[in-house]
Amino acid sequence: MLTRFEIAARDAVLGGQPFGGAGAYEQLTGSTFFAFDPDHSRNECIVDLELAPRNAAGRVECRADFWILQPRDRARGNGNLLYYVVNRGRKGALATFNLAEGSNAPHTVAHFGDGLLLELGYTVAACAWQADVPPEAEDNPDLITLDAPVAAGKTGPVSCEILVDERVQIHSLGSRYHRPYAVEGNEGLLTVREEPYGAARSIARDAWEFARLDDGRPAIRFDEGFVPGLIYNLVYTGRDPVVMGTGLAVTRDFVSSLKYGADAPAVVERAYGFGSSQSGRFLRHLLYEGFNEDEQGRQVFDALQVNVAGGARGSFNHRFAQPSRHASAHFDALYPTEQFPFADLPQEDPHTGARGGLLDVADQRGVTPKIFYIHSSTEYWNRGASLGHVDVDGRADLEVHASVRIYHFAGTQHGAAELPAGPDPLPGNPVDFRLGHRALLQALDAWVREGRAPPPSCCGAVRDGTLVDHAALGFPDLPGMPPPRLHRRPRRLDHGPEWAQGIIGREPPDLGREYATLLPAVDADGNEIAGIRLPEVAAPLGTFVGWRLRSVAMGAPWAVVGLAGAWLPFAATAGDRAAGDCRPSVAERYSSRAEYVQRALAAGEQLVRRGFLLARDLDRVAERAGQMYDWVVQRRVQS
Repeated sequence: MLTRFEIAARDAVLGGQPFGGAGAYEQLTGSTFFAFDPDHSRNECIVDLELAPRNAAGRVECRADFWILQPRDRARGNGNLLYYVVNRGRKGALATFNLAEGSNAPHTVAHFGDGLLLELGYTVAACAWQADVPPEAEDNPDLITLDAPVAAGKTGPVSCEILVDERVQIHSLGSRYHRPYAVEGNEGLLTVREEPYGAARSIARDAWEFARLDDGRPAIRFDEGFVPGLIYNLVYTGRDPVVMGTGLAVTRDFVSSLKYGADAPAVVERAYGFGSSQSGRFLRHLLYEGFNEDEQGRQVFDALQVNVAGGARGSFNHRFAQPSRHASAHFDALYPTEQFPFADLPQEDPHTGARGGLLDVADQRGVTPKIFYIHSSTEYWNRGASLGHVDVDGRADLEVHASVRIYHFAGTQHGAAELPAGPDPLPGNPVDFRLGHRALLQALDAWVREGRAPPPSCCGAVRDGTLVDHAALGFPDLPGMPPPRLHRRPRRLDHGPEWAQGIIGREPPDLGREYATLLPAVDADGNEIAGIRLPEVAAPLGTFVGWRLRSVAMGAPWAVVGLAGAWLPFAATAGDRAAGDCRPSVAERYSSRAEYVQRALAAGEQLVRRGFLLARDLDRVAERAGQMYDWVVQRRVQS
């Protein structure tokens, strides 16, 4: 349970500037303190909680950073909490819903964007849940972190997978800027393989050594150098695992305190959660583990907007958990992030005979929230998104839970790229579905408060051929854009006999059979047919995909790189088309810039009628359409 708040700072937002009917806002930062009873039935699933130190009352304590943004006059708010599950310690609510400049310590006009959430009267909050986040990291100041308990003295296998884009000799044992587990002893096994599930070759022990980075983090030194594109895996013995699952309980009790606690610094009537990528997977895991019910048996979240999580959960609640690891098509495939069950309603796992669904616990206890699952195209290629609505054999569409909608923004990448500043033959995918998030949040609110049904699910399906096997994709032969030969195809992982208790005993895991994953079907231009087609895709200026191949310099140029996508623009005129490019040019499709902008605007107006866009954002649609048109046409002159 949450025992107390300590407010370190309370500041007026933008000097007291009013935001619509909600008036002036304030933001609070500080610490929250928790004490968990390991014997409470709602805490029993937190792995190793019983091994952590206890206070005099027999409780396990921890502390977390928090941030709250609320109307100065609470009575002027709308009663809604938008709880943002921080991504690796970073806040992103304002960047997502207010189209703001990203900041972990917002204080300028740019940091608050167009003010949408504030004008609507939302209380916005975040609380740290990830215990390996440092308070500061290079290019990431003001991170928020959880001081979690430790199961001191425990040891066990830890996997450190390494993939580099340029040759290096030393690498952290952790993911990104996160704090790795301490090394016990001096033994370990370093292997290298070419493909995610390929055969691994051992590297001699005398060829590498344990080391430390300049900031003191444990690392590995490999004098021969890590070769770009190859997949290295170091398994070593770790010491003193963090009880990482406390992050789930911290989230539960922080939100519950704001919703039901009379003495909290913010009080709300309804709680909506938003998580993106890692944080979306965290919300799926929270539901599966039963953390949408607090210790008093009350429902925590009324609704969730789960963004770009695919069909995955995460490394969030087991011994030596590493929350920032996530399986993808080429990397980190051996971590327990995509595990059965993938879908909400029960189905059978043909590999094990097990039966279950993601929402089983929530349904049984009567605490199932309204849920929007939102996918970019990247999640189908790189995160098994089809497993959330197609059976694990890839043969039939699944029934969608009554409290769930599934939305796929066609032709998008994991997070939109900026428009290119200069000539670029293959820029990042700029289709920005944040505008869709703004509309969907209002639809989610209306579903909860008024019982008004939101737009129906909108994604590809097996039954109509808009979701297909990789072999049947039929992606057009486009110069400069060969499709990947491998997409994310998760396999059953066997981490040993104690895995059901959250203890990894076998690292790397034994590999079982594949789960089938399907991909969105495409048209003659290579653009996806089904899903929510935003104006950039409905009135295209090129081919927009949710994948991108590694470069030759990065190694493994046949493989998908990270979570990036790409945009292969159409030629400006027929005479500019590259050899082999059968796609009609911009001039053959649109008579003028004005016609193109009008076509994009018409697509936007249709999305407004369907509930996927706000009318206030149509001016942005027109402005963006003009910018993209100008860039495509001008690149002919520039090149």
